[in-house]
Formats: sequence, C-alpha cells, structure tokens
Amino acid sequence: MLEQGRVLNQQDQQWYPYIIRLLAKDDLPQILGLQDFILSFLDNKSYFVPLSREEHIDIIIGNGESIGLFIGDKLYAVCSILFPGLREVNMARELDFNDEELLQVAQLELSMVHPDLRGNNLQSRLAQMLAQRAENAMQYKHLFTSISPYNYPSLKTATSIGLKIVKLCKMYCQWDRYVMYKDLENHWEIDRDTILQVPMDCLEKQQALLEDRFFGFTQYKDDEGVKLIFARKGKEW
Repeated sequence: MLEQGRVLNQQDQQWYPYIIRLLAKDDLPQILGLQDFILSFLDNKSYFVPLSREEHIDIIIGNGESIGLFIGDKLYAVCSILFPGLREVNMARELDFNDEELLQVAQLELSMVHPDLRGNNLQSRLAQMLAQRAENAMQYKHLFTSISPYNYPSLKTATSIGLKIVKLCKMYCQWDRYVMYKDLENHWEIDRDTILQVPMDCLEKQQALLEDRFFGFTQYKDDEGVKLIFARKGKEW
C-alpha cells in the first residue's frame, strides 16, 4: 500500500476511506471497466486516448507502473507511467534525444478518475506519486507526457507537477497534442523578462513561440477563457 486516507464522494457528499496501491494483472478487468466508463462520459474523445489491454499488461508486468485508488474493493482512479526505452512510442524522439537519453525516459501514459471522486485533486496526486517514484529510481532523468491543447484539467495537472509545454504537434489519430517535459535531474529558472500570455485556442501563436525557444509553464482561466503563460529558459541550477 502506498497511501491511505479519506476522500469525498461528490455524488452523496460522504467521506470514504481509500487506499492507493500498485496495480497487478488481476486488477485488469476493473482497469478496463473504469476506462470504458470514463470514455462513455466524454463528449470529445480526442481528450483521452485509452490504452489497449496489451498496453496495460505491458506496463503492469514491468515496463512501467500503474497505481490505483480503491474504496473497498472498487477501483475509482488509475494513473500509469511507461518506461518506453528505445521504442518508437518514446515521446523524447520528438525532441531528438539520443539513444542513451531515450533509456532515461519515463512518460505518464494514462490518468483517469471516476466522476464521483472528481474535485479531490486525485489526478495530480497520483501523477505526482508516480513521477516521484520514477525520480527516486535514479535511472530516469526525463519525464514526458502528451495532452490535448483543449483539455484544461489535464493541462493543470501536468503543470502542477512541473511539466512544461515544449512542443505542439500531431499525435495518435492526427490530433493536436502538447508534448510536455520535465528534467528530473537539472532544474532551471524562468527568464521572467520574456513572459508572455497566449489564449489557449490560439495554436498558431503558441507554435511560433515554441519554435522560438519559448516554453509553456502555467495557465489560468478568466472571463475570456484560458490563457497559457510562456517564457524562455533562464539559468540552470
């Protein structure tokens, strides 16, 4: 067991005890069931790319880790991280990493929370737990994930654990995706003299900034919509 506590169910407004633990192959039916349930709630399927049964097994049996939140015996949330190695799915290829660097990559693949438990910041907490486990393993120096530019909640989760937008490209079914990256070994400051904000739906402007060595590091929402904050890299420490 990795964690235990109490969580608020938004449906009945009651608090329930939960545990978070590593998932095993025996949990696969519940993982796939929750994934199908989440997909049925989405109006825009491009926000969420499900994993196949084989991909889940690949992660669970040693090429990554999956953790799950349970209330009693029922699975309510899942987060998965993949150690892709030299495979083509390694997102670091988008940044032209060499083979040695590719072997040091961990990438967050899947995060899903049952609607009844939304509002508990579980997506961020589970992602942070997996990112910390990867960092503690010492062999992983680069953390990646990909997120739809229109998926504000997932973008908030990613930036909350230090991931930054470094590229905008087409992935999966030719859907727009941010490639998001965090250096787990070297930390660097933001050059605050270069800070700019761009509307979330202005992809052309974002693309131009990313090609000009800017990166996106946070966001906020106001009456006019979501704004992304970009800047250039400052000094490392």
